[in-house]
Amino acid sequence: MTVTDARNWNPDCTEHGTASAWWNSEEQQAARAARREHLIDLWRRAREARRAAKGVIQ
Repeated sequence: MTVTDARNWNPDCTEHGTASAWWNSEEQQAARAARREHLIDLWRRAREARRAAKGVIQ
């Protein structure tokens, strides 16, 4: 068996699926919200960097 550190969560899993208590816990909701905000910031910074590289100032 090889550890790949990859996850393929089944959304219907009773323990970790989207209808589970774990998924809907405040801690998991906060963690997902933090990841979402981080990604949005990364996308914004990438967009700004692309515009700067093209010479477009906004």
